[in-house]
Amino acid sequence: MAQRSLFRTLIESPWWVSLLAAVPTYAVGALLSRLFPGDANPHVLGAAAALPFLGVGVYTGWLRIRRGPSLDAPSLLKALRSASPDDMRAMLAEAYDRARYEIADGASGDLELQRNGYLTLVRFRRWRAQSTGPAAIDELRSAMRARKADHGVYITAGTVTESARKRAGEADVTFVEGFALADLVGRTRGARSALRRASAERAAT
Repeated sequence: MAQRSLFRTLIESPWWVSLLAAVPTYAVGALLSRLFPGDANPHVLGAAAALPFLGVGVYTGWLRIRRGPSLDAPSLLKALRSASPDDMRAMLAEAYDRARYEIADGASGDLELQRNGYLTLVRFRRWRAQSTGPAAIDELRSAMRARKADHGVYITAGTVTESARKRAGEADVTFVEGFALADLVGRTRGARSALRRASAERAAT
Protein backbone atom coordinates (compact mmCIF):
# COMPACT_ATOMS: atom_id res chain seq x y z
CA MET A 1 0.00 0.00 0.00
CA ALA A 2 1.20 3.52 -0.75
CA GLN A 3 2.31 5.64 2.18
CA ARG A 4 0.29 8.73 3.00
CA SER A 5 2.33 11.88 2.49
CA LEU A 6 2.86 14.40 5.26
CA PHE A 7 1.12 17.18 3.36
CA ARG A 8 -1.88 14.98 2.55
CA THR A 9 -2.23 14.31 6.27
CA LEU A 10 -1.94 18.02 7.07
CA ILE A 11 -4.58 18.98 4.50
CA GLU A 12 -7.00 16.54 6.14
CA SER A 13 -6.21 17.99 9.60
CA PRO A 14 -7.40 21.28 11.17
CA TRP A 15 -5.68 24.37 9.73
CA TRP A 16 -3.89 25.20 12.98
CA VAL A 17 -1.96 21.89 12.90
CA SER A 18 0.02 23.13 9.89
CA LEU A 19 0.72 26.45 11.59
CA LEU A 20 2.00 24.65 14.68
CA ALA A 21 4.26 22.52 12.48
CA ALA A 22 5.67 25.68 10.88
CA VAL A 23 7.12 26.92 14.19
CA PRO A 24 9.67 24.13 14.85
CA THR A 25 10.38 23.95 11.11
CA TYR A 26 11.34 27.63 11.15
CA ALA A 27 13.62 27.03 14.14
CA VAL A 28 15.33 24.06 12.48
CA GLY A 29 15.85 26.04 9.27
CA ALA A 30 17.39 28.91 11.21
CA LEU A 31 19.77 26.56 13.03
CA LEU A 32 20.82 24.85 9.82
CA SER A 33 21.86 28.22 8.40
CA ARG A 34 25.04 27.85 10.46
CA LEU A 35 26.09 24.99 8.20
CA PHE A 36 26.16 27.23 5.14
CA PRO A 37 29.35 29.14 4.33
CA GLY A 38 29.26 32.91 4.31
CA ASP A 39 26.65 35.12 5.90
CA ALA A 40 23.52 33.02 5.42
CA ASN A 41 20.54 34.78 6.96
CA PRO A 42 18.94 32.42 9.51
CA HIS A 43 15.59 34.20 9.29
CA VAL A 44 15.43 33.78 5.53
CA LEU A 45 16.30 30.08 5.69
CA GLY A 46 13.88 29.51 8.56
CA ALA A 47 11.07 31.25 6.69
CA ALA A 48 11.83 29.26 3.54
CA ALA A 49 11.63 26.00 5.48
CA ALA A 50 8.36 26.96 7.19
CA LEU A 51 6.70 28.41 4.08
CA PRO A 52 5.18 25.11 2.81
CA PHE A 53 3.52 24.51 6.19
CA LEU A 54 2.20 28.07 6.29
CA GLY A 55 0.81 27.59 2.80
CA VAL A 56 -0.98 24.38 3.78
CA GLY A 57 -2.38 26.09 6.88
CA VAL A 58 -3.77 28.98 4.84
CA TYR A 59 -5.21 26.57 2.27
CA THR A 60 -6.95 24.35 4.83
CA GLY A 61 -8.26 27.43 6.63
CA TRP A 62 -9.68 28.75 3.37
CA LEU A 63 -11.36 25.39 2.73
CA ARG A 64 -12.93 25.50 6.20
CA ILE A 65 -14.29 29.02 5.60
CA ARG A 66 -15.64 28.07 2.18
CA ARG A 67 -17.45 25.06 3.61
CA GLY A 68 -19.22 27.24 6.14
CA PRO A 69 -20.25 26.49 9.72
CA SER A 70 -21.11 22.98 10.80
CA LEU A 71 -24.58 21.96 11.87
CA ASP A 72 -25.39 21.08 15.46
CA ALA A 73 -23.18 18.00 15.79
CA PRO A 74 -24.91 16.21 18.71
CA SER A 75 -28.34 16.58 17.09
CA LEU A 76 -27.00 15.48 13.72
CA LEU A 77 -25.30 12.38 15.14
CA LYS A 78 -28.54 11.39 16.83
CA ALA A 79 -30.42 11.89 13.55
CA LEU A 80 -27.82 9.87 11.61
CA ARG A 81 -28.51 6.82 13.76
CA SER A 82 -32.04 6.82 12.35
CA ALA A 83 -30.99 7.30 8.72
CA SER A 84 -31.39 4.49 6.20
CA PRO A 85 -28.34 2.88 4.55
CA ASP A 86 -29.28 4.52 1.24
CA ASP A 87 -29.53 7.93 2.91
CA MET A 88 -26.18 7.46 4.62
CA ARG A 89 -24.54 6.43 1.37
CA ALA A 90 -25.99 9.48 -0.38
CA MET A 91 -24.65 11.82 2.31
CA LEU A 92 -21.16 10.33 2.15
CA ALA A 93 -21.15 10.33 -1.64
CA GLU A 94 -22.13 14.01 -1.73
CA ALA A 95 -19.51 14.91 0.86
CA TYR A 96 -16.70 13.09 -0.93
CA ASP A 97 -17.84 14.37 -4.31
CA ARG A 98 -17.40 17.90 -2.97
CA ALA A 99 -13.88 16.88 -2.00
CA ARG A 100 -13.34 15.96 -5.68
CA TYR A 101 -13.11 12.22 -5.32
CA GLU A 102 -14.31 9.84 -8.01
CA ILE A 103 -16.87 7.63 -6.28
CA ALA A 104 -17.96 4.07 -7.04
CA ASP A 105 -19.83 1.34 -5.18
CA GLY A 106 -17.56 -1.41 -3.93
CA ALA A 107 -18.11 -4.87 -2.57
CA SER A 108 -19.82 -5.42 0.79
CA GLY A 109 -21.53 -2.04 0.59
CA ASP A 110 -18.29 -0.05 0.66
CA LEU A 111 -17.64 3.17 -1.20
CA GLU A 112 -14.52 3.34 -3.35
CA LEU A 113 -12.84 6.73 -3.64
CA GLN A 114 -10.32 7.47 -6.37
CA ARG A 115 -8.15 10.56 -6.63
CA ASN A 116 -4.73 10.98 -8.22
CA GLY A 117 -4.36 7.22 -8.59
CA TYR A 118 -4.98 6.72 -4.87
CA LEU A 119 -7.71 4.24 -3.85
CA THR A 120 -9.56 4.52 -0.54
CA LEU A 121 -12.23 2.13 0.74
CA VAL A 122 -14.92 3.68 2.93
CA ARG A 123 -16.86 1.26 5.13
CA PHE A 124 -20.04 2.72 6.57
CA ARG A 125 -22.60 -0.11 6.74
CA ARG A 126 -22.28 -0.45 10.55
CA TRP A 127 -22.27 3.24 11.38
CA ARG A 128 -25.15 2.77 13.85
CA ALA A 129 -23.27 0.22 15.99
CA GLN A 130 -22.82 1.30 19.60
CA SER A 131 -19.20 0.12 19.62
CA THR A 132 -16.58 -0.86 17.03
CA GLY A 133 -14.00 -3.52 17.86
CA PRO A 134 -10.89 -4.88 16.10
CA ALA A 135 -12.83 -7.56 14.19
CA ALA A 136 -14.49 -4.85 12.10
CA ILE A 137 -11.08 -3.43 11.19
CA ASP A 138 -9.80 -6.89 10.25
CA GLU A 139 -12.71 -7.24 7.82
CA LEU A 140 -11.97 -3.87 6.26
CA ARG A 141 -8.26 -4.68 5.99
CA SER A 142 -9.11 -7.91 4.12
CA ALA A 143 -11.27 -5.93 1.70
CA MET A 144 -8.46 -3.40 1.23
CA ARG A 145 -6.01 -6.17 0.39
CA ALA A 146 -8.44 -7.71 -2.09
CA ARG A 147 -8.87 -4.36 -3.86
CA LYS A 148 -5.22 -3.32 -3.36
CA ALA A 149 -6.48 -0.15 -1.72
CA ASP A 150 -4.03 2.40 -0.37
CA HIS A 151 -6.12 3.47 2.59
CA GLY A 152 -9.31 2.65 4.48
CA VAL A 153 -11.90 4.80 6.23
CA TYR A 154 -14.29 3.42 8.84
CA ILE A 155 -17.45 5.43 9.50
CA THR A 156 -19.17 5.16 12.87
CA ALA A 157 -21.54 7.20 14.99
CA GLY A 158 -20.70 5.07 18.04
CA THR A 159 -17.64 4.50 20.19
CA VAL A 160 -14.36 2.81 19.20
CA THR A 161 -12.42 0.46 21.46
CA GLU A 162 -8.73 1.04 22.12
CA SER A 163 -7.88 -2.32 20.55
CA ALA A 164 -9.73 -1.25 17.39
CA ARG A 165 -7.75 2.00 17.27
CA LYS A 166 -4.51 0.09 17.59
CA ARG A 167 -5.53 -2.31 14.83
CA ALA A 168 -6.55 0.60 12.61
CA GLY A 169 -3.13 2.19 13.04
CA GLU A 170 -1.50 -1.03 11.89
CA ALA A 171 -3.83 -1.33 8.88
CA ASP A 172 -3.69 2.28 7.60
CA VAL A 173 -7.36 2.80 8.48
CA THR A 174 -8.76 6.13 9.65
CA PHE A 175 -11.86 6.42 11.81
CA VAL A 176 -14.41 9.09 10.94
CA GLU A 177 -16.48 9.26 14.08
CA GLY A 178 -18.38 11.62 16.33
CA PHE A 179 -17.85 15.28 15.51
CA ALA A 180 -15.63 14.41 12.54
CA LEU A 181 -18.55 12.49 11.01
CA ALA A 182 -20.92 15.38 11.67
CA ASP A 183 -18.43 17.77 10.07
CA LEU A 184 -18.02 15.51 7.03
CA VAL A 185 -21.71 15.18 6.16
CA GLY A 186 -23.12 18.21 7.96
CA ARG A 187 -23.51 20.35 4.85
CA THR A 188 -25.11 17.69 2.66
CA ARG A 189 -28.76 17.72 1.62
CA GLY A 190 -29.31 14.40 3.39
CA ALA A 191 -28.05 15.76 6.71
CA ARG A 192 -30.45 18.68 6.57
CA SER A 193 -33.30 16.30 5.72
CA ALA A 194 -32.35 13.99 8.60
CA LEU A 195 -32.40 16.90 11.03
CA ARG A 196 -35.79 18.06 9.76
CA ARG A 197 -37.23 14.56 10.17
CA ALA A 198 -35.82 14.25 13.67
CA SER A 199 -37.24 17.66 14.60
CA ALA A 200 -40.66 16.74 13.21
CA GLU A 201 -40.66 13.47 15.14
CA ARG A 202 -39.83 15.28 18.38
CA ALA A 203 -42.61 17.80 17.75
CA ALA A 204 -45.12 15.01 17.11
CA THR A 205 -44.41 13.26 20.42
